[in-house]
Amino acid sequence: MKIGFIGLGTMGKGMVQNLLKNNFEVVAYNRTRSKGEDIKSENFSMVDFPKNLVDCDMIFICVSNDNSLQEVLFNEKGLFESLTSKSVLVDSSTTSIDMTQKILDQCNKLGVKFIDAPVTGGRIGAETGNLFFMYGDSNNIFEKYKLVFEAMGNRFKKCGDATYGQRAKLALNVTQSMLLESYLEGVTLAVKNGVPIETIMYIFENSFAQTKMSGTMPKIRDKNFKQNFKLGLMRKDIGLAQREIEKLNLNLPFAKKISEIYDEAINQGYIEKDFTVISRIIERNNNFIIN
Repeated sequence: MKIGFIGLGTMGKGMVQNLLKNNFEVVAYNRTRSKGEDIKSENFSMVDFPKNLVDCDMIFICVSNDNSLQEVLFNEKGLFESLTSKSVLVDSSTTSIDMTQKILDQCNKLGVKFIDAPVTGGRIGAETGNLFFMYGDSNNIFEKYKLVFEAMGNRFKKCGDATYGQRAKLALNVTQSMLLESYLEGVTLAVKNGVPIETIMYIFENSFAQTKMSGTMPKIRDKNFKQNFKLGLMRKDIGLAQREIEKLNLNLPFAKKISEIYDEAINQGYIEKDFTVISRIIERNNNFIIN
C-alpha cells in the first residue's frame, strides 16, 4: 500500500518511520520540506503540495492545530482540491471538534472515507510504534486498514462515530494535565512536612492515589525536560477542552484552574519543554526542589 502522510513533526516522523519499517511505501508532505531529508528509505518520497497525495491508498494527517489543518486541507493546493470517493483520510492531529466536524462534512460532500484517530504516547510512543489510537469511525473503515494502524500503534479503541475520537482525546489530555499537577502537589505537601519522597511515592503507588504519572518522576527529579509531549501543545489541548466544557455548560473548576497554571509555565519560558516542566512552577511557588 502507498500511504500519504502530512506532518513530519515530533509525532509524525516517528509514525512515518514505523510505516517504512513495516514495508509500506510512504509519500509525505511537510511545510518545511527539510524535516524529511533525514528519512532514508527507497520507499519514502516527498511532494510539494498536499493535493499531490491523491494517488495514495490512504492519507494520514498529524499536525499541531486547527490553522495547520485548514492550510493543508482547505487552502489552495490543499488536499481537498484532489480527494475523491476512492480516498481514505485519517486525521491523527489533536484539534478542535468544530474543525473535525468541518473535515467530516467536506468528506461526506466528496464521498471521502474519514476517520478521526488522535493518538497518545508522545514522541517515544511514536518512535517505538507503541501509540494508542482512539478513533471515531462511522463506516467501519478501521478494521479494513488495521494493519496500517498496527505499524504505528499497539492499542486501539473505537469511541463512536466520526468526531468521537477527538472528543475522547480532549477529555484525556485535560485529565492528564490535572493528574500530574495533583500528584506533584501531594508530593510537595508530604515532603515539605518531613515525609521522605520515596515513602510518599510508595504510598501513592499502593493506594487509590496510584497513577502512571509516577513514571514521570525520574525526569522531574533529574530536571530532564527533553520534549516527549510539549507543554505548549498540552496548553492548546486544555484550551480546546475548555471550549467544550463551556459549550456543555459544565461546572468543572479544576479544569478551569489548570489552564492558569500552564499559562504561568509559558510565561516562565517553558513552552517548548516537555509538559512535566510544570513541576518547576510548583518548586518556584513553594521554595522547594523535587529531588
